[in-house]
Amino acid sequence: MRELPVPPPDRCEPLAGMVARFGGTMDYHSAAGTIDTPVPTHATDEVRAFWRAEAQAETAPTFTAHLPGGRVFGAGIVLAPDGRSLARDVSLDFGKTPEEHWLLTHGKIRAPQPVSGTSAVIASTLGMGYGHWLLDELPRLLTLPRSGVDNLIAHANSPINRTALTEWGWTGTLLPPDRGAHYQCEQLVIPSLVGTIHQPVRCALDLISAFTASFHADTSPFGERIYVTRERARRRTVVNESALWAELERTGFVKVRLEDLGWPEQINAFRYAKAVVAPHGAGLANLVFCSPGTRVVELFNRAYVEGCFWRLAALQGLDYRPIVSTGPEPLGRALTANRLDITADLGAVRAALR
Repeated sequence: MRELPVPPPDRCEPLAGMVARFGGTMDYHSAAGTIDTPVPTHATDEVRAFWRAEAQAETAPTFTAHLPGGRVFGAGIVLAPDGRSLARDVSLDFGKTPEEHWLLTHGKIRAPQPVSGTSAVIASTLGMGYGHWLLDELPRLLTLPRSGVDNLIAHANSPINRTALTEWGWTGTLLPPDRGAHYQCEQLVIPSLVGTIHQPVRCALDLISAFTASFHADTSPFGERIYVTRERARRRTVVNESALWAELERTGFVKVRLEDLGWPEQINAFRYAKAVVAPHGAGLANLVFCSPGTRVVELFNRAYVEGCFWRLAALQGLDYRPIVSTGPEPLGRALTANRLDITADLGAVRAALR
């Protein structure tokens, strides 16, 4: 007989409180801290002023939690065993406060599917996309113990995801974090988010760097100057890309379509680059593989000037130079604007590459 749907959670709470209420444990690995990110020297005064308010950020402690009977809904949303609350610090809804999480006001949800044994959840919101997977989800995998886990709730929808899981040594059962999936785990292991794409942290970058060392090649076929195109993307394409590419090709750049590359090829394309030009997009998460001093020119639409890759570039010691299209509108970062196309300021790009 088909199970009836159940109510969604109606409140959020810290995971530590949830774990304490239901007899679990929390093992802390590092304390909370603060990150100060210098605003880019080679940005306009307008961009520097816009990002200055974000130059300091608090970082959360890292931990591994164990929650008997814990539930996981959708893309890694952790719920209490009774389903009444969600864990605010590991259940992200980007751009919203925990109290605004979409699930809290959702209609009825699927009844939970019982899962025996020990399960771990590393899936995160938007982890089906490369940038969020690389900087939100992969570090969680790399903090897990390599034994004692039977099931893994993780995004494994792409060859890159599967390559990472194979390299890590996963041989257990994969549970897909589909939007409507709802699991109730006999024992649930919950590694903390080790930074995110919006606020990367040094220890996460070090974990990724060490894990991918085996993929390093002696050279890259793309040379030292790469342009990361979004010409096949459905959003945030460069309107005047033909003119931009004519400029870049004359100065020795090679056009790179990341969607055509395997993970080792992407890693080495950025590892050997000394100059990277790209419109804002998930491919720039690969800056984690760049060497200190690499020149990075990121292109933006005025309505969506998201600083996540500025912060990543700063942690990596890169020579980062944002280029924002000109116009009378104030700079913004509304999520509704993240689909808008970009017009590259060719003069500004030339100046940034001198």
